[in-house]
Amino acid sequence: MKLEIFRCRPAHPEPVHPPILFIHGSYCGAWVWSEKFMPYFADRGFACDAVSLRGHGGSEGLLAWASIADYVDDVAGAVAGMDGPPILVGHSMGGLIAQHYLVAHPVTAAILMASLPPSGLASSAMHMSMFSPDVLWQLGLLQSLGPDAVAPEIIHRAFFTDQTPAETVRHLMPRLQAESHRVSADLLCPDQPNLSADHPLPPILVLGGDADVFFPTSAFRETATFFRADLQILHGAPHGLMLDDAWWQPSADTIIDWLLEKGF
Repeated sequence: MKLEIFRCRPAHPEPVHPPILFIHGSYCGAWVWSEKFMPYFADRGFACDAVSLRGHGGSEGLLAWASIADYVDDVAGAVAGMDGPPILVGHSMGGLIAQHYLVAHPVTAAILMASLPPSGLASSAMHMSMFSPDVLWQLGLLQSLGPDAVAPEIIHRAFFTDQTPAETVRHLMPRLQAESHRVSADLLCPDQPNLSADHPLPPILVLGGDADVFFPTSAFRETATFFRADLQILHGAPHGLMLDDAWWQPSADTIIDWLLEKGF
């Protein structure tokens, strides 16, 4: 099975930092990283790969019944083509996939951006039901009918701040897609990563915004506690940290500063 992998390399030929593998969330593909993050990280010396999980973007594979374990296998396939254990950067669902991968495979470090917590979508569903029921409804339309059925202004509010113009959202909308039916069900109450109290872990950063429409900050704290990880909450930041006009660079700089502090 052929996976779509975007690559972006530093201008300097010698590797300065460990390579990064970016893992996207639901409803999208590797393209979410190529817009802003990958060129920015490459300019700072990081070799970057981004994988489209099976059935997403330009990757082959059946989407409808793909499982979390299938997506973890896709990450393993992407890592196999890299020079050594990577730094994983996973967003939303991709953060959960990264969690399952890192407890079973060697990685240099991991950044879990606006990530599902190990317990799954329960906190997210309650959060949206209380504060953004229209977003929850629109996600159902996206899953069942595709991006043409979704209101751009709702997607704007779900992923971005007001600093991101409506034209940017209209540009991205046609690339959205349905998610695996099996994964959508499993994420409500997934098997938690198999982590014992003495399980060795790489350095991990949990990064999220307190204006995230999908997840309350308690979800980020849960993830940080579970993985004994560093936690940074960005005040005013939305869910789409890698694409929002106001927040993509502060988010990237936060990650880079943390990696440099850890010696990477």
